[in-house]
Order: sequence, then C-alpha cells, then structure tokens
Amino acid sequence: SVADARLFETVYLQYTSEYLKGPLYWHEDKLQGALPDYPGEPMIKNGKQTSNVLGNLKSFSSNELAFLAMLFFGIGLYGNLQFLFYDPQWAKVDAGGYFNASYIVESLLLPISFFMHIACYIQRQNGK
Repeated sequence: SVADARLFETVYLQYTSEYLKGPLYWHEDKLQGALPDYPGEPMIKNGKQTSNVLGNLKSFSSNELAFLAMLFFGIGLYGNLQFLFYDPQWAKVDAGGYFNASYIVESLLLPISFFMHIACYIQRQNGK
C-alpha cells in the first residue's frame, strides 16, 4: 500500500543517513596504526607493553621463549658458519656444484632468534 511504501521510504532514508554519519567523522583513535589493539586486548597498559604485543607467542612463558631464542641462535649461527667458512658454498658453486640448501634454511633462523629474544624480554617484564 502507499502508507507502507512511505513508511519504508522514511525508515530507509533515516537509516541510511545515520549509517553515513558513522564513519565520516574524524577522530585520532580511528587513524591506522594509532591504536592497533583488539577490544579487550590492550597493547600497552600503565606505560608497559602487555603480552598481547607478541601475537601468537603471548601464551609462551619467558623460559620457553628463551629456549627457542637460544636454539634458533645456535642453529642459525651453525648454518651461517657452515655456509661461509667451514664448508664454503661459493667455492662449490664456482666448481659447478650446488648450494647445500640446509645451510640456507638454517641461517634463516638467526634473525628469528632475535625476535624470540625480544619476546622473551617482554614476557619476563610481565612476570610470565
């Protein structure tokens, strides 16, 4: 009926106008990167980083992260030393051979060990 159509038009117009108001106002909290927190999971509390900063590693204890940091450091250092000094791979390639891919994969763990170390420090500061 005409009354129903008019009611629908009125409600639809009110809804769309309110919907358009929502995201159009400026606020510093809406800036990308300013507050990357999920609701209920603050990144910083009382000026200190919380465990939420670590993402998936927030459930690990500082002892576990320290173990992983040392393990990854050892494997990464071994891979780098083998690749460059003890079993030089560039000489093998120059002689027509191939790289030992395991040294390359092992060496990729060296930078990861640094981030495990940082995660361990954050967990230690939070008493976990």
